[in-house]
Amino acid sequence: MAEEKYNLQPDSFEPLGHDQEQEIESEKIAAPSLTFSQDAWRRLKKNKGAVISLFIILIMVIVSFGSTPFINHSELVKSNPEYANLPAKVPGIDINGLNGKMKVGGEWTDVYKENGIKDSVHFTLGTDYLGHSLAQRIIYGTKISLTVAIVATLFDLLIGVSYGIVSGWKGGRTDNVMQRIIEIISSIPNLIIVVLMLIVFKPGMTSIILALAISEWTTMARMIRAETLSLKTEEYVLAARTLGESTGKIAWKHLVPNVSSIIIIQTMYTIPSAIFFEAFLSFIGIGISAPQTSLGVLLNDGQKNFQFLPYQMWYPAIVLVILMIAFNLLGDGLRDAFDPRTRR
Repeated sequence: MAEEKYNLQPDSFEPLGHDQEQEIESEKIAAPSLTFSQDAWRRLKKNKGAVISLFIILIMVIVSFGSTPFINHSELVKSNPEYANLPAKVPGIDINGLNGKMKVGGEWTDVYKENGIKDSVHFTLGTDYLGHSLAQRIIYGTKISLTVAIVATLFDLLIGVSYGIVSGWKGGRTDNVMQRIIEIISSIPNLIIVVLMLIVFKPGMTSIILALAISEWTTMARMIRAETLSLKTEEYVLAARTLGESTGKIAWKHLVPNVSSIIIIQTMYTIPSAIFFEAFLSFIGIGISAPQTSLGVLLNDGQKNFQFLPYQMWYPAIVLVILMIAFNLLGDGLRDAFDPRTRR
């Protein structure tokens, strides 16, 4: 009976109809094969704030670094008293504050005409007390601030990632000693390190970069160390050790790619912190100083005339705020894209 029950004949099968084939096809679950980076980029594109911030940062980087051939640095140092303290003037726009007019004695006055400036001469964001174009100084100052932040971040990556991997991989007494060193460095305020750097170096980019390089890598090292402690017990790492691969090769092939998301996210937070730190030091007068310029220097110059010429401080402050917000929004977007579990 059992043989007869399962004895299938050719006439037991019937071809599927067209409607049945379509129904089966519609029930199939198909998704494109994506790599980790492609999947992260797909999630990042859904975050409009992060994408807009990315474009803003790219535009600022391109404008600040790409305009170097068009900005004569000697013009930023040379004073032009005849053009001192001119308000913003944009050709074709007749809006008070952007047409060369400024309130003097409660009335809007054409400062360009009062000073006998030619109609062909205009400054998009006005000038400072020495007659320098504020737009050019902001572009050049943004470049200096970004340069300080990027170089300091490279030190953060080089020292922090290497230190964290070694500490987490070695473990035991080595890890214990290395973590105590991090705690000692973290306990020293950045401002004290900058002051110590000023004893050896003159105020400027070098002292700020060295101060950041000495102190800012500790956060990166701790995060990489924690992730390394988790990864070194994974099967693929144990298999690589069993096969006799060297520690350096394991770190480069297995550990670094798996902590790349942490590196990218932390970098996006380190850059704005470095920009703000540089602006703060330059603002209080122990950072970058004249004739060099940066966003902090521009804020320091602008606050001296803020009561009468507020635009000299507003414009660099707006650029600094936009940079800070854009990097932080992009950092949040990258965090959610690389690790969806952190999404609130």
